[in-house]
Amino acid sequence: MMFDELSESEQAKVRHVLNRLFEVNLLVRDKDREAYAIIRRHSQALEAYFQFLGWELTVDERHECVFLHLPDGRLRRRLDREQTLWLLVLRLLYEEKRQGLSLADYPMVTLHEIRSKFETFRIEWVGRTALDKLIRLCAQFQLLEAMDEDHRADDARFKLYHTWMYVVQADEIAQLTERLERYDAAEEGGLLDEMDDTAPVD
Repeated sequence: MMFDELSESEQAKVRHVLNRLFEVNLLVRDKDREAYAIIRRHSQALEAYFQFLGWELTVDERHECVFLHLPDGRLRRRLDREQTLWLLVLRLLYEEKRQGLSLADYPMVTLHEIRSKFETFRIEWVGRTALDKLIRLCAQFQLLEAMDEDHRADDARFKLYHTWMYVVQADEIAQLTERLERYDAAEEGGLLDEMDDTAPVD
């Protein structure tokens, strides 16, 4: 086996990383430096292992993040309309904010800015309970980090990680704007089913 020659300690670390990626298929170096280092150290073996299983592993060293997904989308996470719109709005803000920043910087956004973008597209704002769940969802998949204890305050800040590029793929702000404008309010199933070129949250 490809990992047999590793020490028991290193094998245990690799197993932990494998289980971590299967559970949550996005990883940011600044959130989990040890796991990121292990993936880089064994990137060729891990890519071969995942390829054998039918998965694709992307180690983005430029943006210091990792993305694992199934190309055929069999394990896509189905999102409801509220989750879909939230992800699209945050992805648009990420794209707008990261322009002009160095790679070492992460875009920052406030809750007021998120709410304002909802108003721009005439999207109904989410309730308090829904907001908590949406923030937890994004934190779980290492898409953002709440920087303030009261994340419901208008001035609450959120750090947006580069993993946004893999959850919702788009080359231009205009593409994201078009998606938000054309999203049918009556449609269920979420952006992962609506858009063929959107990467899945597995």
